[in-house]
Amino acid sequence: MLKRLIEFLKNNYPNTNIDEYLDSKYINLESEQLKKIAEAIKSGELQVKPASTCTASQFIFHFGSTLILLKKVSNGFEAELAWETDFLAIHSVREKIKGFYFIKFSFNDDYQTTLLDTDKKNEDQVRSEVKEQEVLDKIMPVVKGFISAIAE
Repeated sequence: MLKRLIEFLKNNYPNTNIDEYLDSKYINLESEQLKKIAEAIKSGELQVKPASTCTASQFIFHFGSTLILLKKVSNGFEAELAWETDFLAIHSVREKIKGFYFIKFSFNDDYQTTLLDTDKKNEDQVRSEVKEQEVLDKIMPVVKGFISAIAE
């Protein structure tokens, strides 16, 4: 999936710093691994740790059809979520193409998110801050569990 994302960025956003993705540590978790992390948090076996305890400065976290580029900043993390999805072509409802929907955000030590403006928008794409926040609300427990699992 990372290869498809890189190709998509090259073709659609040529001014993007592709090296941010290529130079990042890539971590792919399968659904079984995600379930184990969730169960460990629920049972108390894994304690949620502040985001700042993660020593990694930049990495890509991949699960399902979602890739998240995370970069440590002074007050938490900045992140860019790339969600692979089918887009209906503008000219025909029958023609579908694979693409990515991007959500840029930051989060602090307590995993509180803030939506940021992204320069990766399709020109006719309908965007909703409410829907984007709903997506973040769904993925943040996964991010929180993962960072807590790898934090020192």
